Amino acid sequence: MSRQIIGVFKALSDKTRIDILRHLLGKKEIACKELLSNFSLSQPTLSHHFNKLIDANILKERKEGVNHIYSINYQYLRQLGIDIQKIINSKKGDRLI
Repeated sequence: MSRQIIGVFKALSDKTRIDILRHLLGKKEIACKELLSNFSLSQPTLSHHFNKLIDANILKERKEGVNHIYSINYQYLRQLGIDIQKIINSKKGDRLI
């Protein structure tokens, strides 16, 4: 379990990945194309960040034709005892633990 938690926090150590999750908060799912329009990143760079979040089980991905649809894997994060909303919405100096 600790290896899984470390993997989650490693994936969350990048500001772009936190920003991706901020865009997903409160939404059931979001298409890659919609997220791409919110970032000044190339599609391959954004895909790299998605893959890091998927590998850490923070995001779930499903394909609908050629579209990739993403959602936060709340169930997995809850199993680890991680409140992703609290982490994403925290500000510098906030106490998380």
